[in-house]
Amino acid sequence: MEVLWDNSSFSTGSLSALSADDLSRLKVYFKGLRTEYKEGSKVKFQVVGRELYPTTSFSSSAAELSVKFLPSASAFYEVKDADTEEVIIPFGTGSKISCDSNGNFFRLWMNGLQAERNYRFCVKVVSGSGSDEEINYYDDNYEFRVVR
Repeated sequence: MEVLWDNSSFSTGSLSALSADDLSRLKVYFKGLRTEYKEGSKVKFQVVGRELYPTTSFSSSAAELSVKFLPSASAFYEVKDADTEEVIIPFGTGSKISCDSNGNFFRLWMNGLQAERNYRFCVKVVSGSGSDEEINYYDDNYEFRVVR
């Protein structure tokens, strides 16, 4: 039996959005991703999106460091077993990425994953609709292990 629910929330605060043009030139990464997580813990994963090649400008802060949010209701995560490539949590309504004033995130209970195994995240971002829909996948070996 499989049970899914959408517990995502979207409140961007003062963050600015990545434009549709940015999505094809996007770097997605996990801020503070650790190599190991304790079985039974609930972890908040921070997902950061930024332009791969930001526009050059003169400013007192680096453009690469400014956090922008991924589009609402169109960013998802997937969890795969790193060894077998079996999808444990697929892209879908149960894997929407949320947003708060600090950026995009999702929460994951580690008790849903088998201990002493390696897992990998993949992120999917959908922009546009209909014939203009563009789907981008980001899978740069965002790997972690669940330990006892």
